[in-house]
Amino acid sequence: MTATVVNGLEVLADEPTEAPMRSRNGSPVLWQQTRTLLLEDGNTVYGCVHCDYTSDNVHSIRPHLNKHRTASAASVAGVDQFGEVTLAEVMRRLADFDEISIEREAWKARATRAERSLSTLRAALRGVAS
Repeated sequence: MTATVVNGLEVLADEPTEAPMRSRNGSPVLWQQTRTLLLEDGNTVYGCVHCDYTSDNVHSIRPHLNKHRTASAASVAGVDQFGEVTLAEVMRRLADFDEISIEREAWKARATRAERSLSTLRAALRGVAS
């Protein structure tokens, strides 16, 4: 959602911004989240792909992108825009808990069998050593 109007001027073109570095093969690297906006008066400004933030300085867009990173990280973790856990995340966590509980019971049974075998082995070794 890049700006369509900047300072009352219509945006005529919206393109990815070329980074100051080049790829290993020499081709240009494009910043996909920083947009180059051509205004109707012929001037160029730079904008954020996520919102309508714009600046004359290309280097001010990248720090601005951090504002969007926390929102996207929260949504990945199953937290909605209000900081509440989503129903989908609750269901996923319950499914994970059920799976872990089943695995725990299986490991518990295996450990109990191993302890019995070890106890039997120790008793047999004590009988041989006597």
